[in-house]
Amino acid sequence: MCGIAGIHLPRGGEPPRECLAGALRALRHRGPDGEGSFAAPGIAIGMRRLAIIDLATGAQPVYNEDRSVVAVLNGEIYDYVELREALRQRGHVFATASDTEVLVHLYEDEGEALCARLRGMFAFAIWDVRARTLLLARDRFGKKPLYVAPVPDGGLAFASELKGLLPLLRGAGADPRVREQGIYDYLSLGAVPQPDTVYEGVRAVGPGCWLRCAGERTREQAYWRPELEPKVAVSYAQAQEELRRALAEAVRLRLRSDVPVGVFLSGGVDSSVVAYEAARHLGGALRTFTVSVADAELDEAPAARRTAAALGVENVVLPLHVAPRDEVLALAGVFDQPFADPSAIPSLAVARLAREHVKVVLNGDGGDEVCGGYRRYLAARTMGRVAPLPGAGRVLRAAVSRLAAGRRRSAAGLLRRFGRGLALEPGARYLVWTKDLLLEGDKRSVWRGRPQRATEAWVGERLDGTLAAVDAHVAGDIGIELLSSLLVKMDMATMAASLEARSPFLDQEVAAFALRLPVAFRVRGSRLKAVLRDAYRDRLPREVIAGPKKGFEVPLAAWLDGDLRDLVHDALLAPDARVAAYLEPAFVRALVEGTAMRERNRAGLVYALLVLELWLRESRS
Repeated sequence: MCGIAGIHLPRGGEPPRECLAGALRALRHRGPDGEGSFAAPGIAIGMRRLAIIDLATGAQPVYNEDRSVVAVLNGEIYDYVELREALRQRGHVFATASDTEVLVHLYEDEGEALCARLRGMFAFAIWDVRARTLLLARDRFGKKPLYVAPVPDGGLAFASELKGLLPLLRGAGADPRVREQGIYDYLSLGAVPQPDTVYEGVRAVGPGCWLRCAGERTREQAYWRPELEPKVAVSYAQAQEELRRALAEAVRLRLRSDVPVGVFLSGGVDSSVVAYEAARHLGGALRTFTVSVADAELDEAPAARRTAAALGVENVVLPLHVAPRDEVLALAGVFDQPFADPSAIPSLAVARLAREHVKVVLNGDGGDEVCGGYRRYLAARTMGRVAPLPGAGRVLRAAVSRLAAGRRRSAAGLLRRFGRGLALEPGARYLVWTKDLLLEGDKRSVWRGRPQRATEAWVGERLDGTLAAVDAHVAGDIGIELLSSLLVKMDMATMAASLEARSPFLDQEVAAFALRLPVAFRVRGSRLKAVLRDAYRDRLPREVIAGPKKGFEVPLAAWLDGDLRDLVHDALLAPDARVAAYLEPAFVRALVEGTAMRERNRAGLVYALLVLELWLRESRS
């Protein structure tokens, strides 16, 4: 795991070495164990290393036999052992035992096609000395970030984080401005959606894509896309068996490490499955890590301890003591863009605690998307069934509107949001069912900036109308929520603590199989992730298999009324508040004082504006 950065100047200018050094300093948290770089006329690439594989000789950059190909890698290639053996049989000579070195030799043989051969999470840069071309690429789901931006004279800069990219851009004479569309989208999504960013002209390389720079021309092309059709023809029993086999292999590969590996273990089924499969290989040597919180309703530690005992593995309980004000103030320096998911706060804290014990953790990220775990999938299925029936939507909307208001994540809260979504177009419906922040009509009435493209129209374009209702929502989650929010949170939180996080459920083979299972296998009656739960029914405790889904939640409303109250007022209601450049101050005041958006996710909205204000101050300081 590393941080990478570089700059390509196709007209052969001398790359600004100090700017690359500044970029690598900004990325030090991603790789505190070492630094390496390569520079030649027209190119400079560098990396910061978190040593996981081949501790002795695995420094980067790496080279092929005659040093005509140079590579730096952020992430891990999990099947590097098999790839290395195949390359040796073709006559390639290896100088290290690292996973990074397979890149240069595969590139020699296959060029850009090497991407399809890799099984892992990665963002890499390869410089072809003879052809004078730069190849950048990103893993299939976008677990590892990679940002790019043009520089004057036809060049291109890249980095793992925006805080590493900005020194390169400024050194080359470019200083990107805040992008209003990014702020506009953030107010609906709680994150800036990829591939764009909050800065003008700066974007992310797409997940499952490579980008080649040859001279002043750049070309980006997809080498992989998630497929939900056609469905595989297997029985329900066969589906369980094959899913177990795929997950067992995914976990086995992700246990490859020259440093200790642990598992983040909650009380949920996804992380418990990962722990079960890891325990099959490591036995009692496996350490699992569980967060303990003071709120008994949110605390998953008791169930996780019982699961660990049943698996015969060590369980390290990490008591989570968070100072909300301090953590929120620190967020703007960690996350390079406004990011409104409050679970980023405990995620940062847990990563710091786990790093005191291990360098690598496996987690259950992606299980909800590939196996069908979100309650909104039940709503999507219902929507798909009632949409063709005349008047059915009206009857349902009337019924759920009579429910008493409940917490957003309660059953009543879910049903009320479901009812609101029934009357909306697909893009707006998706936003209500996921974040429930501001919709287009809300924003138009309070927006002070230039007119912007409707966020819900952008979302609607990413919901594949050719798929069944549940699959359309799953595809949206993969391309929107998972990519721009959940994976960003995990990468930035763990990397801030110099901790590597691996996600077996996002293994390409696991996902390729699970996503193409019939919807009724994943969402079976009222049971979510049915095929996964049934696959491990006899292997995990009943309370895990039958237990309800819990999110990594924080008592946000209580924080806003308590620990964060003064910060909210001082930041958002100040005469010089930066958010006033984008939103009417009267609306912000009404929201803070509780007289606006009371039937919506008001706590989430106040928190989103607080994070935005703090980020705007940090970015302009």
